[in-house]
Amino acid sequence: MTRILSSIFYISSMRKTSQEFNSDTVIENIGYLCGRPELPELPYWERINDYLKRLDPSQLQGVVCGLVRRLLRSRVFEGSRIRGKYWQVIVDGTQLESSRRELDPKSLYRIHRKGTPEEYREYYYYVLEAKLVLRNDILVSIMTEFVENEGNEVEKQDCERKACRRLLKKQHGEFPRLPVCLSADSLYACEPFFEECRGYGYHY
Repeated sequence: MTRILSSIFYISSMRKTSQEFNSDTVIENIGYLCGRPELPELPYWERINDYLKRLDPSQLQGVVCGLVRRLLRSRVFEGSRIRGKYWQVIVDGTQLESSRRELDPKSLYRIHRKGTPEEYREYYYYVLEAKLVLRNDILVSIMTEFVENEGNEVEKQDCERKACRRLLKKQHGEFPRLPVCLSADSLYACEPFFEECRGYGYHY
């Protein structure tokens, strides 16, 4: 929970998170969100990092979805709904890391200076996020889907649109009754995307 909140509030490091959150009020509020009102203290940043290294990504996604449900049930952000009904969800991709050396068999790659003696591959990680808009300055990630290959020599790489189909399917599975208005960039301005949105009952 501490790590998720530090991302929401754009705190640059875990060390700084421990410093910023080390107050009775913050500990009490986090305890409330976690269903532990008598929470005595927050774990130090090193312990959080050690835990996250051992945690399966699917378990982490489950934690995120559980926290989002709790936030929605609290009705604190009801005023953020579009037309008093729909929750705005922004879908967007982000490149996380790049290198000339292979990062992972599933990492994407692009070829630079193709057909020349200086040709090389750039490997990179790319992730697609669905973020719930609670206020102009508060966006909460509700679903994450990596854009990744099945191996490093695939003929056709994974892409953002394919990842979006997977993401929307997972999102609808976790929040089947959530009234959603999707926002995305021009990459998604196509009939197959609109049809998929309509299939889930989403506005766009």
